[in-house]
Parts: sequence; structure tokens; C-alpha cells
Amino acid sequence: MIALPSRYLSAAVALLVVCVSAHADCPGYVETDAGSAFNIAAIIKDSGSPQGALDKVRGAVSKINAGGGCAIFANKRACEETLSLARKAIVALQACSATAPPKGAARG
Repeated sequence: MIALPSRYLSAAVALLVVCVSAHADCPGYVETDAGSAFNIAAIIKDSGSPQGALDKVRGAVSKINAGGGCAIFANKRACEETLSLARKAIVALQACSATAPPKGAARG
């Protein structure tokens, strides 16, 4: 086992605390009245931050809207449910993105 100086361990712990606390204000998921769920935690993990996740979801909704909306899909009801869920995710991500510190900033 390699022994690391304590300053490296301290830096790693501080980084972990910042990362965990930055996502602590975000819900794990959002759900529609119909019971569909959107895993907020997973998209934040995949995107690297709440703001990255927000950008990704907004981009997906924009693509659907630019392509003609739900009218272009065979199952319009499923599309509308998905867009409703995406809008709820956007609201949740906006709220927790506003409370997350900027990248590289420490929370005190």
C-alpha cells in the first residue's frame, strides 16, 4: 500500500464533501401524477453537476419541440407524459442548480 501525505488525504476529503454537499439539495427523483419517475440523481451523476444535468434535459426538450413536438410521435400520450416529467425535472434542477456552489468553490 502506498502511503500518501496527509495533505493529499485532506484535499480528497474536502473535494468529496464539496461534491456531496453540492448535490444534497437536489431530489433523488421527480414523479408525475400518473406515476412516471425521472431519476434526477442519475442524470446529475452522468452529467457531472446539477447545471450539466439541467442543460442536458433542456436540450432534449428543445430537440423534441424543434422537431414538431409530440405530434410527430405515434404515441402522443407517452410523449406528453415524458415532456411533463422533463418539465418537472427542469424545475427541480433549476432549484438545486441555484443552490449548488460554482465548480471548484468550497462551501463553508
